[in-house]
Amino acid sequence: MRYFRIFLLQLQEVIEDRSRIVVFFLLAAVAPLILILFWRGASHIPGWTTTEITSYYLLSIVIYASVLCHQEDHVATVDIQEGGLTAYLLKPFSYFKLIFFNEVCYRVLQGFMGIILLGVFVLVFPSMFTFADSLTVLLLSCLLLVGAFALTFVAKMCMGLLAFWMTEARGAFEAMNVLTVIFGGVLLPLSLLPDWLEKLSYVLPFAYMLYFPIVAFEGRLTVSQLLLVFCGQMFWLGVAYLIYRHMWKAGLKKYTVVGQ
Repeated sequence: MRYFRIFLLQLQEVIEDRSRIVVFFLLAAVAPLILILFWRGASHIPGWTTTEITSYYLLSIVIYASVLCHQEDHVATVDIQEGGLTAYLLKPFSYFKLIFFNEVCYRVLQGFMGIILLGVFVLVFPSMFTFADSLTVLLLSCLLLVGAFALTFVAKMCMGLLAFWMTEARGAFEAMNVLTVIFGGVLLPLSLLPDWLEKLSYVLPFAYMLYFPIVAFEGRLTVSQLLLVFCGQMFWLGVAYLIYRHMWKAGLKKYTVVGQ
């Protein structure tokens, strides 16, 4: 009950920032829509039909909005460098959980907007969209979506904690964003990458954040493949959380605030 109240308080705070949420969502949706136009002009897409590639980018808008967290800059700048973390340390709540509930609110609202946009496209252009038609696949895809959010959140928390040791961490944030675009399937499906780059992307955690949930909802993965992907997500989530715990404990020993 206590954490449910925290969730409601965080939701109220996020709703007050609704104009920025809408703007960020629209900016994020522009690139996939442009890529749809690009690929529809291609004469041949290896392993993909025009309908499948269109569905991929439409689903990517929803998955991107629902999964990809952006709390690292606030954690690094406001909480660590400007000393805002002190107030959280004095509260009887976990800092990790407070940030988690705040980010959940953002993802719920942006994900809802993504579903609305997807619904409009499906109603207007039904022949351009394909979706998984198995209830089991859909349920496992939802499980992958939750796992992708958890993995992304913990990974971004680790990035934010770099501010304990770095005066300016935005370069590291941008580097991670670039890697996510390439190896997470934001720019193009990973199966269209060169063979060696595709194999490398399946080893890295970025595909488990975005690419696999997208193709899962599109129905391109079997049940056994979905379970294998979920195991991969749990592995990387465990690794990321262990790194976070180590960084948190080590970072607090270095954390100093003057005038707070």
